[in-house]
Amino acid sequence: MASRMYTVFMLVGLLSVPKVIADIGSFWHVTDFHYDSTVFTSQDSCTSPVADIEQKPYGDYLCDSPWSLINSSVHAMKQIEPNADFILWTGDNAPHIDESKDSSENIINIISNLTSILMDVFPNTKVYAAHGNHDYFPHNQLPPHENEIYHAAANMWQRWHRDSTANTTLRKGGYYMVSIKQGLVAVVLNTNLYYNSNKVTADISDPAGQFQWFDQVLDQAAQNGNKAYVIAHIPTGMYEEGDSMIRPQFNKKLNDLIIKHKNTIAAMFYGHHHTDTFKLWYDQGEPVAFGLVAPSVTPWRAIVPAINLSTPAHNPGIRLLRYDRLTYQLKDIWQYYLELPDANDKSKAQWKLEYKFSEAYGVQEITSTSLAQLVSDLEKKTDVFMKYFRYNIVSAKGESVPTSCDTNCQRLYICSIKEVDDDRHSKCVKPVSSNGFRPVAFISWDFYFLFTVMIVSGCVSKNHFL
Repeated sequence: MASRMYTVFMLVGLLSVPKVIADIGSFWHVTDFHYDSTVFTSQDSCTSPVADIEQKPYGDYLCDSPWSLINSSVHAMKQIEPNADFILWTGDNAPHIDESKDSSENIINIISNLTSILMDVFPNTKVYAAHGNHDYFPHNQLPPHENEIYHAAANMWQRWHRDSTANTTLRKGGYYMVSIKQGLVAVVLNTNLYYNSNKVTADISDPAGQFQWFDQVLDQAAQNGNKAYVIAHIPTGMYEEGDSMIRPQFNKKLNDLIIKHKNTIAAMFYGHHHTDTFKLWYDQGEPVAFGLVAPSVTPWRAIVPAINLSTPAHNPGIRLLRYDRLTYQLKDIWQYYLELPDANDKSKAQWKLEYKFSEAYGVQEITSTSLAQLVSDLEKKTDVFMKYFRYNIVSAKGESVPTSCDTNCQRLYICSIKEVDDDRHSKCVKPVSSNGFRPVAFISWDFYFLFTVMIVSGCVSKNHFL
């Protein structure tokens, strides 16, 4: 009898144990505004002249963002989710224009304008901001030491973090770490120091001491039992067309540190691509880390007919992420976009939900393992790959948008996701041939810029891609 009563008490006790219910929150990720105040006049950022652009209130696929587009994107964020826990802003705010028309003063003014609109629309929301390669003059040449642009940005952004240590490193090298909440830190890197086009840092082993700092702050986070969101503009690895983004020696160092701290890094967030993709890091064949690359607000696309180089048109995008406030595990991506021609035709910006990652790809949460399974599906299932292919350019439509992708084209996309190491990526993509909308060969973007200046020297010169 006593035994039977004990069993009943045990069952009642088990049934009365409260269930752990996930506390799901959300945060925004926005990137690559690329504001061009000349879109409706001299069209300084446009890769080709745009006729009747005054009839396109939100801009054109060939140009960077007018203020009307930027304003609508930030207010759409407010309308869709006004109570997001925080905002990630991964840089590139200045336009793709010739340096003869730019200056440090212009860069600072643009960063100030973007900072102000985020503060005005989200006055009670913290923003974790990173520098982009265009957020400096001369473009791409972000230095490993203090300068007026780092100082100006630090002065603007200190309201969001109010951390003297973060303020010091932000002024020194454009990077910093702050606490997002108990148990979670934001580690904001200046990966522009490692950019292929940055000549200032090419021969420095550890520009601004950022590698050493990155290693130390992640060690400290682990000792304190914290997880980290790593936030930066340029990811390691390759562009989708095969060219590397950062110098090989820096690429290896950064990848090694990411793998070393795989148990501390909860997720990584990047911009720069302008397209919607992700990156995976493997350790001994197992997926151990991932980075999500958000599409840009700017619709700007590169076109250089003389060398048969063009990139597909893509719509402006803003991204809402869902996460577990207790574990910091990402649960979902809700991607929003603006169908640019439709917005221009109606003179009204209607930002719409493009997809929910969980529904589009059948994943329950965003992890290294679930993303590795998605890569397997991309390789084996044509319908899944073509869905990814469409979302990659933010559901853009029109004559400039590819509707097919052959085996070699598919290999380029998938290898850019799963191989962030230079040598492994080179082996992954061979052989590769053009399918009509990608470069015939792996043409470096430095060459693209120089060649463009040469062929248009009598017309209009264009700046480095992305």
